[in-house]
Amino acid sequence: MSDDGNSLCKERLAQWTDYVQQTVRLMEAGRSIPLGPTEPPCEFPAPSQPSRSPMKILIAAPHPDDEALIGALALRLRLEAGAKVVKCAITLGSNLQERQRRALEARCACRVLGFRLVIPEEEGFSSVNLQNRQEHLEEWAAKVQALKEIFDREKPEMVFAPHQEDFNTTHIGTHFLVVEALGKHLEASGRGPIPLLETEFWHQHSAPNLMVGVAPEIVAIQMMATAEHGGEVSRNPYHLRLPARMVDNVRRGSEVVGGQGAPAEPLVFAELYRVTFMKGEEHVMPRPGGRTLGLDQILDAEWLRSEFWPEPAAS
Repeated sequence: MSDDGNSLCKERLAQWTDYVQQTVRLMEAGRSIPLGPTEPPCEFPAPSQPSRSPMKILIAAPHPDDEALIGALALRLRLEAGAKVVKCAITLGSNLQERQRRALEARCACRVLGFRLVIPEEEGFSSVNLQNRQEHLEEWAAKVQALKEIFDREKPEMVFAPHQEDFNTTHIGTHFLVVEALGKHLEASGRGPIPLLETEFWHQHSAPNLMVGVAPEIVAIQMMATAEHGGEVSRNPYHLRLPARMVDNVRRGSEVVGGQGAPAEPLVFAELYRVTFMKGEEHVMPRPGGRTLGLDQILDAEWLRSEFWPEPAAS
């Protein structure tokens, strides 16, 4: 290699090294931002266009911080379309001594997001997992009934819950708990069908069909809300790694949702979901294909039905 070529390579490597080191510096800078719970609680941003008949959304969060980590779409709908969002804390974690702390952190995080917090049975459910579902039928049935009663009261028009292979045992258990309870609610009430958006965090969904663009300001709110769960992010800084995950979602979603070989979407951050439906107690799979929601598009339940319902129109 010529001296000129060697010099150019060294210069290029220095540029890329600086690029990577900037990422390290950003992580370190984030560690200096104080963690929550913040007292007095932060005030959440108001919707830009309050709705006269707001959509009702329920996020079934397996753990107290999940609503902030996967809630980009719900947050966009609240800020852009005036949606009313309820975060149902399915559990407050498995450690009984930590539940009071985690409930406080959940309340502070929901203040940042502008979500209303509901905690089943005052301290959340225990043992939300497949083993409990299979071996303790009466205990599981009681949880299903309690969550059904929350659906009866809240009457959501859209529900978020983890997909059934999201690795963590409580995430997987939450999927089945939501499907059963929501199905019983819809069957008894005659409502629906309604969209069930399957979320991912611990394990990527094998077939996401909706990529939602997320503006930097929304990501910042999510990070701030996640940081309110100070006890948890002291153990593992989920909030600092959230932007990187959402950047990678654009790489993956552009082709997994948009089609193999498709060009990358002109987004920096995105969240991925699997849109399915609940029709009574039937979990209905969507029509094939995926959609991308850009930063300038506003989503509603009717759009989801028109794009993903497996028949020309919902019955």
